[in-house]
Amino acid sequence: MTVITHARRKSRLAKMIDSAGGVSVGVALTRARANVAALRGRGLEEVARCIDDLAALKPPTDSEETFRTLQQAYRSANHVIDAAAPFDLPEICAVASSLCDVIDRVSAEAVPDWRIIDVHVRSLRLLHGLPANAADERRQITDHLALMVARKFASPET
Repeated sequence: MTVITHARRKSRLAKMIDSAGGVSVGVALTRARANVAALRGRGLEEVARCIDDLAALKPPTDSEETFRTLQQAYRSANHVIDAAAPFDLPEICAVASSLCDVIDRVSAEAVPDWRIIDVHVRSLRLLHGLPANAADERRQITDHLALMVARKFASPET
């Protein structure tokens, strides 16, 4: 059996980590929310720019162009999610995520049906243009889009 005969000293770093730091959690959250609110305008501009990038993509005509165009669409949809998430825009994030899922599904096709991607881009534009208090309209857009995606990729009955 080992017996420690001297007292272990805490390092200065351990003491700093254990100390409160002078800011309560509530104050830190309030400050963080204020910082995010101050950036909301720039964030919404970035969301709009990413949606415009998606809208500018043209339907591909061959398999090589399809690969490049779908990659760009996927990147732009991810940028939409990254730009919208901090600003409490869950519907925009959900539609952009759905677009990523659709791109994954259609990437195996030589020339995918571009209409489903176009509907996602139009939905993103609609959602981005709606006022903050239009919760019913936002829900309707996301519900109808989810229904369309489910119908498009429904497995054929045997």
